[in-house]
This record gives sequence, C-alpha cells and structure tokens, in this order.
Amino acid sequence: MGGILVPVDGSKHAEDALEYSINHFSDEEITALHVVEIPQGYFTATAPDPEDIPQVEAHKEEAEKLLDDIEAKATEMSAVIETDFELGDPEDVILSYAEENDIDEIVIGSRGISGVGRIMFGSVAEKVVRRAEIPVVVVH
Repeated sequence: MGGILVPVDGSKHAEDALEYSINHFSDEEITALHVVEIPQGYFTATAPDPEDIPQVEAHKEEAEKLLDDIEAKATEMSAVIETDFELGDPEDVILSYAEENDIDEIVIGSRGISGVGRIMFGSVAEKVVRRAEIPVVVVH
C-alpha cells in the first residue's frame, strides 16, 4: 500500500496534520486513521467481545461521522484520501497499522483531543515518535 498515514481524532492538531499531508504529499496515497480506544476496567475485562460494549458502539458511530467529515474536507481541498478506523490502544494501533500496510511515513498532530499532560507533545504523538521505525512528521 505505502503512502502517508495521518492519525485523526477530531482535534485541531490532527486537522492541521491532515492539511499538511494534503499540501506536502499530494502525489502520495493518504490514509486518515481514527482509533476507537477500548475502555479499561472490569466491565471490559468480562465482556465476551469488547466491540459489543455500548460505549464502544457509540464511539464507532462518532468515528464514522468524523471520517465522513474528513473526507468532505479533503474533497474541498481537491484531494482524495482513504479513511479507516480500528479498535484498540492508539499508539499500538497506529504503529501496527503502519507496519501492516507498508506505510512510508506518519504525519501526526502534536496533541490530540485531550490535549493535556505534555507541554510539547501529546502522549500518543510522543510514543509514536519514539517507537516508529519509519519517518514521523509532527505537526504543531
């Protein structure tokens, strides 16, 4: 597959990362990936299938809307992008998705939707930068 992977979560920084990717990698295939995080705790640990947890179902619906909005924004910018969503731990999913799809580069926003905790980088961006075996561009 190759191309550019842009993790998206609805934050301004993720939107900026997508715009950066479209503007700088217009000849590459761009994939916007949203990760639906599975909640931790007793209920999740005892659920037969984490996807059936009502909270996860609601987040999957939100992910579909977010990705539809992202596709519309890309179209406004005269770009065609792929979108996808996965369930799991964001940094693990981002890195495994990149490896499984032979992604050439990750472009990630410096902070996600939670935006607290770190001065320069969000925890997901920092972990992706530290663990990725391919180039990572952090958009601030």
